Amino acid sequence: MNRVVISGIGVVSPLGTGFTQTWKELVAGRSAVRPITAYDPSSLRTRFGAEITDFDAKPFVRNRKSLRLMTRANQLAHAAVRLATEEARIDPATSGNDSVGVFLASENQISDPLHILDATVEACGPDGRIDPTRLGHEAARMYPLFFVEGLPSAELFFLSEEFGFAGPSAFLSGAGDAGISAIGNAYRAIARGETTVAVAGGFDDGVSWWCMSKLDRLDLLTDRNEAGAVRPYDRDATGTVLGEGACMLVLEDYDTAVARGIEPYAEIVGFGGGSDPVTPGEIWGDGTGLRNALASAMREAGVAGTEIGYVATDGAAVIRADLAEARALRAALGAGADTVAASSVQPALGQLLSAAGPLNVALAAMALREATVTPTLNLSTAAPRCDLDWVPGTARELRADYSLALGRGLSGQAAALALRRL
Repeated sequence: MNRVVISGIGVVSPLGTGFTQTWKELVAGRSAVRPITAYDPSSLRTRFGAEITDFDAKPFVRNRKSLRLMTRANQLAHAAVRLATEEARIDPATSGNDSVGVFLASENQISDPLHILDATVEACGPDGRIDPTRLGHEAARMYPLFFVEGLPSAELFFLSEEFGFAGPSAFLSGAGDAGISAIGNAYRAIARGETTVAVAGGFDDGVSWWCMSKLDRLDLLTDRNEAGAVRPYDRDATGTVLGEGACMLVLEDYDTAVARGIEPYAEIVGFGGGSDPVTPGEIWGDGTGLRNALASAMREAGVAGTEIGYVATDGAAVIRADLAEARALRAALGAGADTVAASSVQPALGQLLSAAGPLNVALAAMALREATVTPTLNLSTAAPRCDLDWVPGTARELRADYSLALGRGLSGQAAALALRRL
């Protein structure tokens, strides 16, 4: 099996464009959670979010026709890929790009709901049901490129068209678990020799009205519309807010990266997945799937729980979800749970959905390289049985040889990656 390393990281987040900028802001303890300004959120229960307010896609998308077809989520993804590939010194014009793999995760919401909602409403009869006859007439008024814009995996095409990527590929739909799994699939493809380089990560514009309107009433978001409302692992936790962003990694065969003069962030040494048994409509399980995912990743890495120095966690800020996460960490790490540092960046960036897991991988890698871990903000008093070291309030210096990154879905899914310091 080939060794797999992270040779480039690209991030577009509410705290800045570029991984270095986002990392500095997180270490400084800053938060981008504030009132939503992109639209009127007064009809929503949750009116706070983590928006990207100064993003311009034009410098990152060379093909202007493609730019017009992209959703906002696609634009964020494209920018993150360009940042990651520039750091890894992968030129879009390189002939060898036809072997580069692409593994992505996203829900890829449509950017403008008016593209379909107006015509849909007009197609309803007096009883509120869709009238097929009226729909046929009103559909002609829909935004003509809606079906292109609505393709979840369209970014695979945009990247192939601009960068020439034509290696093994996959597209996963979900939240943080899907983003971790996209990276895990890329890791496996390189380890098995299917390719030597792959781009992998996740992206979503969760703070958009379209996404917010669907998740607003689930057991996920807080109704405390105030600064500091997102409080993972705290006894007063009431939920999170949604954010938007993209995190993309360039994964590479170790020998190939070293031969090119790359100094990798870290080595990926294990991948695992799992799922909690949940009933339809429920989001949170008991943590069994997360425990299995963590244990599988550590088993593949050949590392004991006591050797893990840091875990980049989910931190849903929903008490039952936080308890399940803490329980899973204790079960997987054993005695290591008493000494490990673990932290969540949701108070700073919100729930980034498919980008959340990949960002955790980036943070877990950076923690190993920089000997620093980002803090969990807004944590005053830990909830009962949430008794791990959550690095409350302030970043911390911590030297470790191994770290874990985890991602959780919204129906019990979980995935984890184990990383080793180089």
